[in-house]
Amino acid sequence: MLPCRHANSGVRQFFFRIGDMRDHLPCGLPNEAMIRSQPEVTVWFHRDFDRLTGGQVKHAHYFDHVRRFAGYGPRIHFTANLPGTSPSPDQNRLWPSGKAFRTPKWAPRQGDVFFLAGLDWRHLVQTGLDALPNPRINLVQHVRHADPGSELRSYLKKRAVRICVSQEVADAIAATGRVNGPVFTIPNAVDVRFQGPAQRGFGWRQGLQVWALAQRRLQAPVTTIVGYKRPDLAQALSHSLDQAGIRHHLLVGFQPRHRFLATLVASTVVVCLPHAKEGFYLPALEAMASNCVAVTLDCIGNRGFCRHQSNCLIAQPTAESLTATVQEALGQPPETRNAMLSQARQTAQRHSLAAERAQFHDLLTAIRNIW
Repeated sequence: MLPCRHANSGVRQFFFRIGDMRDHLPCGLPNEAMIRSQPEVTVWFHRDFDRLTGGQVKHAHYFDHVRRFAGYGPRIHFTANLPGTSPSPDQNRLWPSGKAFRTPKWAPRQGDVFFLAGLDWRHLVQTGLDALPNPRINLVQHVRHADPGSELRSYLKKRAVRICVSQEVADAIAATGRVNGPVFTIPNAVDVRFQGPAQRGFGWRQGLQVWALAQRRLQAPVTTIVGYKRPDLAQALSHSLDQAGIRHHLLVGFQPRHRFLATLVASTVVVCLPHAKEGFYLPALEAMASNCVAVTLDCIGNRGFCRHQSNCLIAQPTAESLTATVQEALGQPPETRNAMLSQARQTAQRHSLAAERAQFHDLLTAIRNIW
């Protein structure tokens, strides 16, 4: 399928699926031998890390994608921690802490690539590096990049090769008519291997904790409410489940990554409460990868992968509707539950980190031709 091309206010915009690239690049993609023969290209990252969020996790995934690509090396600069504080365990777990990866400042060479997400553009402007001609890759994770008057929207006019985490995000920024540069959609991915004790990035004790918790749901059903984005609704649902006598855990604050995943694995049903506007709602996909029945709400960021009565259950955003849907999930006949869990696992596997990494490597290899 040929890319569709739009022009608005003199700014050229291109919207692609990653699979289209091989057919339309003038020189094609180099093979593995060619990549290894090239000198290493540094991809420069920046983060202002205050707490763990889904956006931070996805940024770390892309850092790791570069680290795993022959001929390319990632370097990251962090905004300094507050005096007397040190990096959080999650920060050190998500991004390698060695000197080979972390840097006190960017020192790009000609041919290096800048990777920018969210408000990372501030760093580029404040350091004066915005004047350099190096290619930019801009990860766009939310539909709010299209919100009128927002700082995020103001950066759409800056030239970059943009990666949107869902088609809904790509459609939202396209509608602004302000996007400068090509746009690719690479659907968000999740690590589908975190169900067992050998989790990438976690120590053996943490992995064993996940395995031990997973055994608990074999003894008694457990429902978990992931409610940190909508705490009022989560509290109302918790009260309703108490009245119905349904055993559950309520999560309304951020947790260390390994503990959050352990909680999902220990659950029979996971209730995910996104905002109405999301870029791509990862907890619902993580619940599917954890072999749980996912109960969620309709939102912009999950319409591309959530299928009611197929791989999940979708409720209305009320405590009454959510309670009834949890009861439905807990009361499913084994054949219905197993069919839903099978569809959920297939959905998670289609959104594997390996698939995301391969698409990003294709784009990174072709950056000179599309920049």
